[in-house]
Amino acid sequence: MTDGPRPMGVLLMGYGSPSGPEDLPGYLTEVLHGTAPSEEMVAEYVRRYEIIGGSPQNHILASVRDQLERRIQRERPGSRVYLGMKHWKPWLRDVIPAAARDGFAELVAVPLSPYDSPWIIEPYRAGVAEGIRASPQPVSVDLRAGWNLDPSWIGYWAEEIRRSLALVRDPRAAVILSAHSLPQRFQDRGDRYPDLVRATAGAVAAAAGLERWSFTYQSPGNTTEPWLGPDIVDVMSDWKEKGARTQLVASTGFVFDHLETLYDLDVVVKKASVERGIDYRRVPPPNDRPEVVEALARRVLMTSSVR
Repeated sequence: MTDGPRPMGVLLMGYGSPSGPEDLPGYLTEVLHGTAPSEEMVAEYVRRYEIIGGSPQNHILASVRDQLERRIQRERPGSRVYLGMKHWKPWLRDVIPAAARDGFAELVAVPLSPYDSPWIIEPYRAGVAEGIRASPQPVSVDLRAGWNLDPSWIGYWAEEIRRSLALVRDPRAAVILSAHSLPQRFQDRGDRYPDLVRATAGAVAAAAGLERWSFTYQSPGNTTEPWLGPDIVDVMSDWKEKGARTQLVASTGFVFDHLETLYDLDVVVKKASVERGIDYRRVPPPNDRPEVVEALARRVLMTSSVR
């Protein structure tokens, strides 16, 4: 007679988001690597968050955590899922010691971003290392990144794009698959992020059976250095010239709604689209849908070294 599988400690890792305007100075300082933002920058971000009614990110992540814990417990009764952030509360440096105090000497960690790119993953590694150093008990963390081609993730986007196209009923409609841009210097150094986001877009387009589609970047930073392109507004303008008045934007670079979708797309890009005579539509991201939970659970359970 053998014992069943023992409980797992799972670390679900996110970027982090301010809970309200009062968090913005500290949050922006963290994102800017310790440089305090100007009063003008803080005011601008307060304005953006007010326009979108606040970010739903923290509520979405809490829901994903709860669902993932229930999903993991089906395979490993007694398991716990901890939510830790790399750029805001709850900090990874605080969550990992808390998990160790709860008796988990081994944690399986999975980022909420599906892209195993140094640009995305290295800050998580730094946060995990800081948390291990702060732990009162020995703890190891098995980081499992890279689920951008998971069938549940690709399947969600393909199905939702097909559904959205059926609603617009425009045979000339174009689908724009977007991801967050990053400075050109990261690609020059060999960061695989561009390959990963393009591979995801290609897999989604194939699964959805798309013929009229393009991949593009969005949300470049406000800096003088070059960022990856093509830019989404330029791509949408090109499609308008080809006769695609209706255009569906699917931000496959993101898992859930936040400032880069609710403001950058639904405010800034939508305004530019209207000015160009484009009927802008956006395909909703998975947020806390079961497909995301299943993709995360598959990554944790199929690759875990915990026995």
